[in-house]
Amino acid sequence: MTAGLLLGVVFLVLGAVAYSGRWKGWMRVRRGFGSTIGFAWLWLGAAFLTAAVGLLVNPYSPAAFAALIVVAALLLLVAIMGVFWMPRFLLPRWYRAWRGEASTKGGQA
Repeated sequence: MTAGLLLGVVFLVLGAVAYSGRWKGWMRVRRGFGSTIGFAWLWLGAAFLTAAVGLLVNPYSPAAFAALIVVAALLLLVAIMGVFWMPRFLLPRWYRAWRGEASTKGGQA
């Protein structure tokens, strides 16, 4: 549980810094596998933290535990997907502009 909290915080911070554009060193691969892995770290950290909190509340509320584990599983799925591909609406504007997309406005291609 402690490891989950620690890893969750580390990955959440790395992902937040990647999303903000302050850290771009992870972008060595311009296209293909791993090109959005920095963003996946945010979702992985959120999944670890949610699961760890779920384990903490398990003795007090099994229903809250179950709900948090479901949320953690969904966040983990987004993180796994983010290693290979990230939906456009989850990509920050600076990254879409860097990739040279025609429009960086949400909802337009």
